[in-house]
Amino acid sequence: MKLEHLRMFMAVVDAGELAQAGDRVGRTPAALSMTLKQLESELGGPLFEGERKIRLSPLGLYVRAQAQRAIAEFDSAVAHMVRYASGALGTAKVAAVPSAAIRLLPQVIGSMRRQYPQVRVDLRDIDSAAVGKAVADGEVDFGIATLPAPLPGIVTEPLFEDRFVLVCPAGHRLTKLRRDARWRDIDAVEFIANGLCARFDSAEVAALVDASLLTVRNTTSLLTFVEQGFGVTILPALAVTASAKLAIVPLADQSAVRSLEVLTRGGETLSPAAQALLGLTRGVAAELALTWS
Repeated sequence: MKLEHLRMFMAVVDAGELAQAGDRVGRTPAALSMTLKQLESELGGPLFEGERKIRLSPLGLYVRAQAQRAIAEFDSAVAHMVRYASGALGTAKVAAVPSAAIRLLPQVIGSMRRQYPQVRVDLRDIDSAAVGKAVADGEVDFGIATLPAPLPGIVTEPLFEDRFVLVCPAGHRLTKLRRDARWRDIDAVEFIANGLCARFDSAEVAALVDASLLTVRNTTSLLTFVEQGFGVTILPALAVTASAKLAIVPLADQSAVRSLEVLTRGGETLSPAAQALLGLTRGVAAELALTWS
């Protein structure tokens, strides 16, 4: 039994005659009559009382109820499939380093909610190594991070170049330079090292780290120590916002840049919802790049 035959049966029920029903479904009365006879043959009984197709038989009444349910469920399923394929349904899972989670993804997820209000977004705020592992293990659809080294099976795509800045307590002497800060301007004794310093292939940064008396690896804690006057540090611009307690000074070293990347699993297709989220992420990142360039 074909669903289309049930649709034709319901068209006859609703119209009350073959001619009008035929106009609705694009079939001749003869074709509809043949379909109804085929249904009756398959079911083993008449669907209508008499030949005029006006009054349903007991079997016809039962078939009408079941056909309404079957057609509604089928149409609903098709609608859901279409919406899922367009990215309007489903769940998108992303892992991102804290700076991207705080400064980039709120705008992305805001756009996602407006365009795809029924998509669920699962965001994990973790460090780069954990982002890479989450993507590799299939725990998330894609990640946003800077991998210290390539990971097997992981494809990277440049997303955003984030310049490092010098972060100082408000009113610090380095905020009064009236120019970009040079490495030699920084007193090593007051330099607070952090995990990102290892990314620099610079003898000057290495010297600062070696002479530093304090290393803080968590960004939130690091900024708290700077706010309280323990010293200065360097962070990607995306990771910090100037405030009454914090000042940001540009660095003269043009090579002091972190490249944020999109991480995906090679050979796998993202779900439509994840593709939609990634597309919005690329768009917002491009806007940020233009704003900060």
